[in-house]
Amino acid sequence: MQVWTKLFAKSPFKPLIKHAEVVIQTVETLEKALQAWHDGNAEEMERLAIEVDRLEDVADRIKEEIRDSLSSKLMMAVSREDVLIYLHMQDKVADSAEDTAKWLLVKSPCEIPAEIKDVILQMGTESIKAAKLVYEAIVQMDRVIESGFAENEIAREYELIRAIEDVESKIDGLDTKLMKLVFENADKLDWGTGFCILNIARTISNISDKAKDAAERIRLMMNK
Repeated sequence: MQVWTKLFAKSPFKPLIKHAEVVIQTVETLEKALQAWHDGNAEEMERLAIEVDRLEDVADRIKEEIRDSLSSKLMMAVSREDVLIYLHMQDKVADSAEDTAKWLLVKSPCEIPAEIKDVILQMGTESIKAAKLVYEAIVQMDRVIESGFAENEIAREYELIRAIEDVESKIDGLDTKLMKLVFENADKLDWGTGFCILNIARTISNISDKAKDAAERIRLMMNK
C-alpha cells in the first residue's frame, strides 16, 4: 500500500497510469488473440485469450490496492471521488477485453465467413486504438497537472479526447456493417454461430464505449 501512497503524493494520476499500463497490456494481448482467431490459429488464440484473462486479474488487483490506499486525508489536485470513478471506468476497458477473449474461445473461426471475420478484426483494431488513446490521455492528464494546467497541455488533452470519440463513432459504423453481414449470411450460419459473432462484436464495441466513458471523465475533471 505504501507504494501507492507515495505515488499519490507525487500526483493523483501516477497510480492511475500504473493501472493503465496493465490495461494496455491486456488490450494489446487481445489484439494479438483477435489476429490469431482471424487467421484460424486456434492454439495461439487460446494461449493469448488465457493471457488476457490473467492480465485482467492483475488489473483488478491493482485497482483494489489503489482503492484501499487512497485515503481521504491525501491532498490532491482533483477529488478522491473523481479519481475512483475514473479508475472504475479505466478498469472496465480491461473487463471488456476479457469478455471478448472468452467469446473467442466459444466457436471455431473456421465456421465463420471470411468477410464477417474481416469486419470483426477491423472492429477490434479500432476499439483497441481507443483504449490505447485512453492510456495516452491519462498520461497527458498527469502532464496537465504538473504544468499547472498550462493551455498547451490542456489543448493536447482535448485532442486526445476528440480522437477517442472519433474512434468510437467509427466502431458504431462497423457494428452496423457487421449486423447486415450476419443477416445476409443467415443461410450459412446456425443460431449458435450467429449468437457468438454478435457477442464478440458487442464486447469489442464495449472496449471503445468504456474508453469513451473514461475520456469523458477526464474532460469533466479538467472542467472542474
